[in-house]
Amino acid sequence: MDNQRVILRHCSVGRGVFALCDIRVGEQILIFSGPLVTKAHLPVPHTPENDYYLQIDDDLFLGPSGELDDYVNHSCEPNSGIVVADAEVRLVAIRHIAAGDQVCFDYSTAMDDYPWEMACRCSAPSCRGKIGDFLRLPIELQERYVTCGVVPTYILRKLKRTPVP
Repeated sequence: MDNQRVILRHCSVGRGVFALCDIRVGEQILIFSGPLVTKAHLPVPHTPENDYYLQIDDDLFLGPSGELDDYVNHSCEPNSGIVVADAEVRLVAIRHIAAGDQVCFDYSTAMDDYPWEMACRCSAPSCRGKIGDFLRLPIELQERYVTCGVVPTYILRKLKRTPVP
């Protein structure tokens, strides 16, 4: 898919991806790419400056691609989410995105036993203050993301057998 629906621009947290046109719920925004790496090959220490890694399975991550997907920022009130199917990772709209809106997803929806947490700077009214593992999200929020179809299988498997704190 060409990425002519989105563009890289400066934003309050550095750079971000913005919609060039209206994007409807369920529409694909972009495809994530990058080298595949395991947890053992993640950078240490994990910092926001060196962590462009997206967890896509229990012990598998997509590394930085140098493309737009590296700049999709986090929000506690996201308008998109990732869908992991086979070896493809797609970003899809989970609510209407108007032209000019920043495209964001909740990083926690892809994080499971990931050795990284960070303070959140999304400024959303419902900001949680920190980004961390999916299983630490409030149950109502977990259920919303599951309903939207943006929780990867490796996390769904654990939801079925792990009590959520």
